[in-house]
Amino acid sequence: MSIPTWIENLSASFIFAYHFRLLNLLIFIFVAILLLAVPFVPNRMKGYAALFASLCVTVVSSAAAASALSGNTVDVTIAGDFIWGNLSFVVDPLSAWFILIINLIVVPGTWYSLGYLRGHAPSANFGLHNVMLVWVHVALCLVCTVQNSLAFIFVWEIMSLSSFLLVIFENRQRDVLRAGINYLIQMHISVMCLLIAFLIVYQSEGTFHFAGISSYFATHKPLSVFLLFLVGFGFKAGIVPLHTWLPHAHPAAPSHVSGIMSGVIVKMGIYGIFRIISFLHSDFLLTGNIVLIAGMVTGIYGVVHASVQKDIKRLLAYCTIENVGLIVMGIGLGLIGQHANNSFLMLAGYGSALFHVLNHALSKLLLFMGAGAVYHNLHTRNMDKMGGLFKVMPHTATLFLIGCLAIAGLPPLNGFLSEFILFFGFMKGIIASEATESIIIVMGVMTIALIGGLSVLTFTKSFGIMFLGTARTPLPPDLGEPSAAMRRPQYLAVALMLIVILTPFASFGLVSDIVSTVFYFPYRTPEMDSLSILLQKVSLVMIMFVATVIAFMLLRKIVARRLPAREDDTWGCASTYPAPRAQYTGGSFAKPVGKLFGGLLPFRKKFRRIADNDIFPKSARYDYSYGDCVERFIFAPVCKLFKRFSAVSLHIQDGRLQWYILYGLLFIIVIILLTWLNAI
Repeated sequence: MSIPTWIENLSASFIFAYHFRLLNLLIFIFVAILLLAVPFVPNRMKGYAALFASLCVTVVSSAAAASALSGNTVDVTIAGDFIWGNLSFVVDPLSAWFILIINLIVVPGTWYSLGYLRGHAPSANFGLHNVMLVWVHVALCLVCTVQNSLAFIFVWEIMSLSSFLLVIFENRQRDVLRAGINYLIQMHISVMCLLIAFLIVYQSEGTFHFAGISSYFATHKPLSVFLLFLVGFGFKAGIVPLHTWLPHAHPAAPSHVSGIMSGVIVKMGIYGIFRIISFLHSDFLLTGNIVLIAGMVTGIYGVVHASVQKDIKRLLAYCTIENVGLIVMGIGLGLIGQHANNSFLMLAGYGSALFHVLNHALSKLLLFMGAGAVYHNLHTRNMDKMGGLFKVMPHTATLFLIGCLAIAGLPPLNGFLSEFILFFGFMKGIIASEATESIIIVMGVMTIALIGGLSVLTFTKSFGIMFLGTARTPLPPDLGEPSAAMRRPQYLAVALMLIVILTPFASFGLVSDIVSTVFYFPYRTPEMDSLSILLQKVSLVMIMFVATVIAFMLLRKIVARRLPAREDDTWGCASTYPAPRAQYTGGSFAKPVGKLFGGLLPFRKKFRRIADNDIFPKSARYDYSYGDCVERFIFAPVCKLFKRFSAVSLHIQDGRLQWYILYGLLFIIVIILLTWLNAI
């Protein structure tokens, strides 16, 4: 195939208007030139060049997504003698939904980086960071479109490597580099699992095309290969116990990178799970129960650990794990509905999962940008050293509060909508399911209730400790709101959340179309219509609630203008504290949870013991932290064994050429013996 034809076919796979092929080709070439030109732009302009390139990628990919969502699936196969066969790009409704979410998160995140990185520039890796922002955007879109197993692994690796380079932006710090390497190692374990699963399918079906996965599941028991895919994609999604990279990578990465990782990079694991279950033909109940239990464990584990954290970004990382648990629970409910041939449970499960992918991505981007604004000004992530920030950063505090309410699933914000659909689906599932299935569905209802309560506690603590009260440590004298480049992307995220709030029926209607198309069932049934009517009523109540709150705020503002203003200390229930540091801490707030779930939360404390004869001690020190039991009791022993093995085998690599030649000869002899014995 000639190069011009190859470029034209590839551009056609991502362009909406087929009737203007010349224009499409020019747009595609323009975007390609932008990607290559970003490294050569002057340092002070690299951020703007990266934002412009991401906008161009957004226009092209969103056009293809709009085409797919309107019923015109973009399907282009590039014939050629590739090692993986023909190279196929398909933008169907499922991939289109994830592409739109990718664009909604990456563009504000890149915009936010203009202000966040201003204090770091000029840096030795500043240019590389901006280039990787564009490349991770492209890789994310390609992951959602490529239909060949080996090509999928290739773009998956591009996504992992580019995000790794984004995480280690401040690589001179030992903890940052350590977190990045930890992330990279676990992503390659993920790739190994995916590659094994793809090779098993290839050995059976003789093709690397995704259609081979469907044909394999049609003729084989799917459990073993499905579990390989679940583990491979579970590492990326952060499903417990495959989550341990998240609490390290999020605090280490710049805040806009953390928002992109939590919003969309983690969701590529969810996309992979959705893509694989769309190929299943049998064993829906077994796989559904496995996925549902994994989701329940992940959700509870994530929110319990989030509730006791004092590092705000580590808290948000565990909150991501919690919400991934809710999404996976929705997938499990959909699989159980598919087993029962119950289209309502399928829509409630799969639909709430896809809807929550969008709502969580927007909320978490807003929260990470708010946390980044605080860190940018205070240079600390420890909430116990903050306090009273509402007075000096009112806009940031208000935006962070909106994010807290949304991510906690409280009305009237968008997080409530998807969690409500999931909860309603589980309640209906209790009635519609058989006795044995009802037991696990009842456990799902209890899990959602527990997660919701602990999530409210978690974000009550985080907002109260950070923004209310008085400052626990002296604040910088020039402390104020962050730059406009850091505030405006937060306003954009809130605006997108408001669109979802005001048009929930339209948003979920789009999700319903996607689910019915991917899983081949009609969703316009009386039960579906009842869900739509219920959602409309919920939306109306939420809009009325928002209007009432706004009216009261305006009334309060009008009345307050006529009254004299005065400022007093916060009432302390007849008790006054001697110093700001003696205020209630986040650790005290979450102590009951720490005691209740003590088995999941390894507690560590450091303090200087005061001598018995030290009547008036001059100083005292106390610090605490909660560990991750999976990391401490599973991964830490494995790492120790690996280190011991490495130490024992260290003498093999001694630098002597004759030994290396001997190793090669021994390898050849072993291969000959195994061949002679018909072992290989």
